[in-house]
Amino acid sequence: MDHPAVEAARRLADELLRPHAERVDVAGVPRSHLDALADAGLMAVTDLPLPVMREVTETLAGADASTWFVWSQHHTPVRTVRRCDNTDLQDRVLAPLLAGTTLAGVAFTHLRRPGPPALTATPDGDIWRLDGDIAWLTSWQLADIFCVGAQHEDDVVWMLLPLRDIEGVEAEPLGLAAMAGTSTFRVRLDNVRVPARDVALAEPLSSWRASDAAKTADVSPAVFGVTGEALRRLRERSDPVSGAVAEELHEELGRLRTAAYSLADDAAAADRVDDRLRLRAQAHLLALRATTALVTVGAGRAMLLDSAAQRLARVALFLLVQGQTADVREATLRGLAQQAPARQ
Repeated sequence: MDHPAVEAARRLADELLRPHAERVDVAGVPRSHLDALADAGLMAVTDLPLPVMREVTETLAGADASTWFVWSQHHTPVRTVRRCDNTDLQDRVLAPLLAGTTLAGVAFTHLRRPGPPALTATPDGDIWRLDGDIAWLTSWQLADIFCVGAQHEDDVVWMLLPLRDIEGVEAEPLGLAAMAGTSTFRVRLDNVRVPARDVALAEPLSSWRASDAAKTADVSPAVFGVTGEALRRLRERSDPVSGAVAEELHEELGRLRTAAYSLADDAAAADRVDDRLRLRAQAHLLALRATTALVTVGAGRAMLLDSAAQRLARVALFLLVQGQTADVREATLRGLAQQAPARQ
């Protein structure tokens, strides 16, 4: 696809991201990587045509999934500020967010959990008080501000906060087996006071959950990007068996990619959730097979931390549970069961 954003993503993938991906996986995503994406115009991408955004995502995730994940966190805050009715907040933060001079993170996975809210927002005069836990917050040591979703009765309240600089906030790093370079922390908020000027909007939690469920039913383009990267490296092997396996899996990737994107784009298929979940499961399981094949041909060398094979295999596992809901988990388990050999 000949689009400036795609060309910029490919250039950065070849010149910056892929050559340093193993080091970033261990040492962490440097802010300079995000600055390079901003300089290339890739931080203001929320208005890109969907096919272009998918290809940019595939390219970045395949080259360096840690940098891609930090980059991807930035877009939800941008969209939230754009749709809010707080013009003061828009005037203060939207331009630097679009330019990439201000980097944003986001915290909302706790909103998917049933039961008592993990993070509450309580009105108190002209401020809000935040209390509770954010179990998963990426970009902690990188982002300047964070878009936080907290529950107030039946609503979710979205706020833009410089969490690291606020009293009542405690954070500890998560010991991740994959994507450890994303600076992901567990954060505790105790009576954190938020002025109304930093509140973007409030919306029904049920509406947000319905929208989130619709999004998570589809395959993330990042999965196709990581699979494609593993198969590209597998094709580079000189032995004919690796090449034949790579071509077979590549054909499967093409069929799945076309089917998944077509179904996601078909407005008439909005209710075909089971089909979309099934395709998502198949795509993730293909990613596991492709990265496992790359580890297999890499042999013992693939177990070293400077090997792309083990990194891509761990990324595939991470993506397997990223954005996971109960429906996604069930579809994935059913897909695994269908792949199991029949008992003799």
